[in-house]
Amino acid sequence: MGKTRSGQSHTTDLLFTVGLFCLFAAAAFILVMIGIGAYQHTVEQMQDTYSTRTAVSYVAEKLRQHDESGGVSLGQVEDYPALVLLDDVDGTPYVTYIYSDGETLFELTVREGTAVTANLGEPILAVKDFTISDAGNGFYEFSASAADGSTVRYLTHPRAGA
Repeated sequence: MGKTRSGQSHTTDLLFTVGLFCLFAAAAFILVMIGIGAYQHTVEQMQDTYSTRTAVSYVAEKLRQHDESGGVSLGQVEDYPALVLLDDVDGTPYVTYIYSDGETLFELTVREGTAVTANLGEPILAVKDFTISDAGNGFYEFSASAADGSTVRYLTHPRAGA
């Protein structure tokens, strides 16, 4: 009888140890999965914020670079509102159009007087609901929506005037 009791005790100890290990492994797996989900969410938010803020900052910097009398205006590239920037390179006038199709920010630089279409633009960044508008009194407003529904807005006034 002594052997049976010792055998049962050994089996119970083994089952308890294996069960405890399985419980620990399951808890560790669940915690890792929760961490992965949180990490993915954080990365997505950071990428979305980066695109949104970078697009607005990019356009604001382009406006500052062309801040001279008559250097900045609003126009159209097909059906899309565009920021129109004028340059003079060695006596040759060039026009840069910055516009969005609602999903992507584009830039297009051509010689003044060249016919333009939206498909000629170079994609800059993926951005949702990017708008360029005249806010009145010489101010320009740029805005873009993030995936979380928030909107980044930038209001600027060229020093040289419109």
